[in-house]
Amino acid sequence: MQELLDWRLEDVPPEQAMLVMIAAAVIGALYCFLGYRLLKFILGLTGFLLAGVAAAMIVGFLSYGNVPGMAVALFVGGICGAMALFFLYRTGIFCVGMLGTLVVSYHLLHTRPEPWILWAVAGLGLVGGLLALLVERPVMKLATAAIGAMILTHSGLAIAQDRGWLDALAEKSTMADGQLPDLPYLTYGAMAAWGLLALLGALFQFRQGRKRRIIQSG
Repeated sequence: MQELLDWRLEDVPPEQAMLVMIAAAVIGALYCFLGYRLLKFILGLTGFLLAGVAAAMIVGFLSYGNVPGMAVALFVGGICGAMALFFLYRTGIFCVGMLGTLVVSYHLLHTRPEPWILWAVAGLGLVGGLLALLVERPVMKLATAAIGAMILTHSGLAIAQDRGWLDALAEKSTMADGQLPDLPYLTYGAMAAWGLLALLGALFQFRQGRKRRIIQSG
């Protein structure tokens, strides 16, 4: 029992870490392709992830990565966050719209060196949240597609890293002198994957909405 209570992040077996990555990929797919169709569920899930992950990170920092404590914090904080955004509908719409705009603006601007980029990203996020309140349907479809694409991309990269695929790719790119070259194409490839997934998710959601309107009108 004491060993379980003292369980820390570095003790988590790779198999369980892989399950977390797969779960994240499933969540990303829900956001990306079914975000507006499952909007109330997505709002609750967003609240759960925001509050739960924040609480787990705080507890993990204070307890030096104690897994049981982080799990309890994730559950309690997540439930509180989910209830908040699920019942405070307009607040949830604002948060998802803001997060989606933050994701898009970050991917477009994070490589620029100017010091004002951080403020620009934050300002665009605020504008996106306000737009979501004014034009809910299209903004929510675009925002959830962008968020889901980000989760899918990063969980895919994590799975590839865990499987050693990224290391194998780096080894194939080793230069003649044995030094590993700079691989900027991995960054650009991840950005391209995010953009493609976001576009596909948005198109799928808009297409589904058009089909439902045709069926209802017919």
